[in-house]
Amino acid sequence: MRSFLAKLSTIEENNLTTRELIIVDYIKTNSKQIVEENIKIDELARRAKTGFSAIYNLLKKMNIDGYRDFMICLANDVEHAELNIAKNDENVANGYINLIKQNYTLIKKANLVKTINLINSSPRIVVCYWEAVLRGPAMDLSNFFYNQGLNVTLLDSDWDSINNRIKNTQTNDLYIFVTKYGTSTHLAKVIEAIKKQKGKSIFISGKVPSKDVELNASLVHTLIVDGVEINDDNVLISKSLPFHYFNDLLIYHYLNSEKK
Repeated sequence: MRSFLAKLSTIEENNLTTRELIIVDYIKTNSKQIVEENIKIDELARRAKTGFSAIYNLLKKMNIDGYRDFMICLANDVEHAELNIAKNDENVANGYINLIKQNYTLIKKANLVKTINLINSSPRIVVCYWEAVLRGPAMDLSNFFYNQGLNVTLLDSDWDSINNRIKNTQTNDLYIFVTKYGTSTHLAKVIEAIKKQKGKSIFISGKVPSKDVELNASLVHTLIVDGVEINDDNVLISKSLPFHYFNDLLIYHYLNSEKK
């Protein structure tokens, strides 16, 4: 499911320029009109009082392949916003389904295969959750690795524990970090230190990572943690849901690759 708003939720606001923020605000306010009138990029630039390059730069940051793909994403958002969903328990079910669908289209299957290759080539694995809310999915993944006979350790974001572990890093040791955010300077320094020790790291987050993280991490997976399809403040979907879904996808591919 292509969604402009879903992809927008993976970008930290402070990573957008002033012009890009103006464009985003205009699109969110006038999305229905943009779709119904099939507004071209030159007209969008004129109405948002900006230039073509700012629009293209915004789309590039959101991993949207050009203006045509942007219009498809925005049309999906408008369509779902107009759905008259009954105010009952179905809202929660639809929230789960929509969030999983969004992540299904976002998660790159080729990167899952690369993740499995890193796991299989690592003498030791450390699974680290950066926020307490993600302890559950991190523990589930750690327990799965343990049951597969892998040498695995579960850590939280305690600075001393992580530093001690990094000091004893061996070549190709693998660190898997799960976090809701993508721009932690603390975590970026940790990942840089791991690389200097010739270790590997996988960064799984609910936001597009900072440039430092992207530069030093071996692999990056960006998830969508905020559902945007249902306009109901009473529907609160757990932030850990996308991480559980990612785990299940990874485990499925891992077990299938083992059979080959």
